[in-house]
Formats: sequence, structure tokens, C-alpha cells
Amino acid sequence: MARPSAPADRVRAVPPVVAGADDDDARADALATALGAPRLERAAWAAGAGGPIVVWVDAAGFGLRGPARGRASAVRPAPPPPGGRAGREPLLRAVGAGADVIDATAGWGVDAGVLAAAGRRVTMIERHPVLAALLRDALERWRAEGRPGAERLSLVEGDARSVLTGLRADVVLLDPMYPERGKAARKGEDLTLARLLVGDDGDQDELLAAACGAARRRVVVKRPRTAPPLAGRPPTGVLVGRTTRFDLYPPSEARP
Repeated sequence: MARPSAPADRVRAVPPVVAGADDDDARADALATALGAPRLERAAWAAGAGGPIVVWVDAAGFGLRGPARGRASAVRPAPPPPGGRAGREPLLRAVGAGADVIDATAGWGVDAGVLAAAGRRVTMIERHPVLAALLRDALERWRAEGRPGAERLSLVEGDARSVLTGLRADVVLLDPMYPERGKAARKGEDLTLARLLVGDDGDQDELLAAACGAARRRVVVKRPRTAPPLAGRPPTGVLVGRTTRFDLYPPSEARP
């Protein structure tokens, strides 16, 4: 869920940073400084300040959190799942035998984690500075804890449209944020918070073209089952699940 096309002012907009406890103040201060974000005191957040979303810092790491009256804890990236689920995960079937994968719209890193757990080497690209900070913090923790699959994950912060011009991989995965409409709307607090942070992706023609230029074998685009193809471009292959569809595109021949 990198933000390759959101307006520049939206991409730079960063919500307040809140420390979960007094012991977290120093890390919250450092993160707010790094992000250029306002620093909000916990008491002010508990009283209703901070808006619909804040960056939360506590002993478990960095996360996103809604108003104090909502969820009891922050949402943060989850580590790669154990076991890899090889052969049973539709995403793995769509990616196929590719050993190197670029997840050009990393977001929370869920798909990247599934792929890494199954043995793929995955380069995540994320544009929004907050999501990139959450992923970077999570990666450091997973590696320190020796989480299986974490060693196969890496992160690049930047606009996928430009970052992809300098990268090559067997497969490029795209899962852009799309407008919430009817049954195609995504559910779950992680996606709700991400949408509040970044909005919807646009300029999908450029993103798909960049992905096709970076892929050696194929581009995989994750879509809601009934959504139109990305950028209105019909895929050359499709894998359809109950709620999700994977559209497959060949690489372009513009790059060796």
C-alpha cells in the first residue's frame, strides 16, 4: 500500500505522536522529530485531542491508534506467519516460482510476510513516512527476536514509481488502496487506519507501467473480486478467490 500517487501534501501529512507510557517519551520525541510530526501528550489524547488517528509508541513498538474511546491497543505490523502455508495461500500461487519479489505497495507488510515465510526474498517499498517507520521498527524487532522469515525482508522508503526504475525482481506485487464501494470495501481496523492516514491511490497507469518494467517474470495485482482491472488494463491471466482476485501481467521488454 505504498502511496505512489497521493497528492504531495497528503503524503507529507503526519498525525501526532503519542507515548504510551512515561518510559516511551524519549522514543516518541525522537520519532516525532524524525517524521516532522506534532508531539501530543497522552493526557490530551485521552481527553479527545489528536483527531481520528495518532502514531502510538509503546514497549511493543510503533503503531497506529484511533481515538481513546476506541480500540484498547495500537495496530502495528504483524511478523511473518509461521509455516509458510506453501501451496495453500492464493498469493503464493499467483506469485508462482519467483524467488525475488518486490512488494511495491507494502502498507502493513502482510503480503510480504506471507511471501517471506514461504521462502521468497521480498523488497518492500512504502512511500508514506509513517507506514515506512512502522515497518522499519517492526523489521528491527523481528530480526532481533529471530523471527523466521524476517531475514528475507528488506524495506525501501520512497515513491514506487521512481524506486522501481532502479530495481529488478522475478515478480512485482501491487495492492494499491482503492475507494471503498459496496462489497469491494475492505474491512478491518488496520485498513481503516491506513486509509485515514493515506487516502486512496491514483495514477495507477504509471504504477502498473513501472511494475511491468521492473518484473522479470510477471506482475501480480491484488484486487477485490469484483473490482475493475487496475488502470483499466485487462490482465493476461487471473486467479479468482472468494473475495480477492489476482490479475497477472507480463513484464515489459523495455529493460534487460
